[in-house]
Amino acid sequence: MIVAGREGGADGVRIVLETEEAMLLSELADQVDSVLLLGGDDDPALGRLFPSAYPDDREAASDYTRYTRDSLVDGKRQAAQSVRDATATERDAGLVEIELDQAQAWGWLTFLTDLRLILAERVGVTDPDEAEPADDERDDYLRAAYEWAGIVQGSMLEVLDPLGR
Repeated sequence: MIVAGREGGADGVRIVLETEEAMLLSELADQVDSVLLLGGDDDPALGRLFPSAYPDDREAASDYTRYTRDSLVDGKRQAAQSVRDATATERDAGLVEIELDQAQAWGWLTFLTDLRLILAERVGVTDPDEAEPADDERDDYLRAAYEWAGIVQGSMLEVLDPLGR
């Protein structure tokens, strides 16, 4: 994976992925979408994606959720769809080159944040700096995906905001 500025100094990022990386991102976008569509109220991953705006006031929290949840879910689903669209590729296609303008790149960052929150919940990461190693093979895969998504996210942020403004 390579993340760099766009040609000619245009705002945004250029991402070069191996075919397998593009396919992985597409599959992970499908999984994020599934959690958003099918996750029940008792799914702790949804609790991380949509924390209570008013933890000490159930009525206000319920009102907030009622008025904002659908638009928040729509925005997160659109972000996942933009990743799926950009990473659609044939097996053995070689490298996949993706050019994102500033707005598209921030949409990808939204997706990567959502993905990492879901994966963190699935493998039990509460503090990334103090995370325990995964116990089984499934958790190893999920943890690797969590860490890789963090690398992509960090690389994109460095390009989009190199001075940390």
